[in-house]
Amino acid sequence: MCSAILVSLLLATTARGEDDPFGSTWPEGPGRDETGYLCGACHSLRLVTQQGLSRSDWDETLDWMVEEQEMEPLEPDERALILTYLSTHFGIDHRPDHVQPGGLQAVPGFPSAKP
Repeated sequence: MCSAILVSLLLATTARGEDDPFGSTWPEGPGRDETGYLCGACHSLRLVTQQGLSRSDWDETLDWMVEEQEMEPLEPDERALILTYLSTHFGIDHRPDHVQPGGLQAVPGFPSAKP
């Protein structure tokens, strides 16, 4: 019985890896699919994984995308789920070494940009 469950889990994991639209750098967790589909609709998910923003910076980024990039506003529950996913998996504690505090400082007009 135990080995049958293990084989089933292994097969499910293998199938997910082959069919996974987000790839191995997109961590599992609540909000994974919603965030991946939302972000991936307009740009590479790699852009997201490189940010290392705080929750408030992610929140500001979503506002900017609605106001400046014509993204549809999110329902409050969906926005909260996505913000939690982003700040948990791509927040300041998971900032890649090459990312400076404040995120995309060099991109004019981006909400975290510094003049």
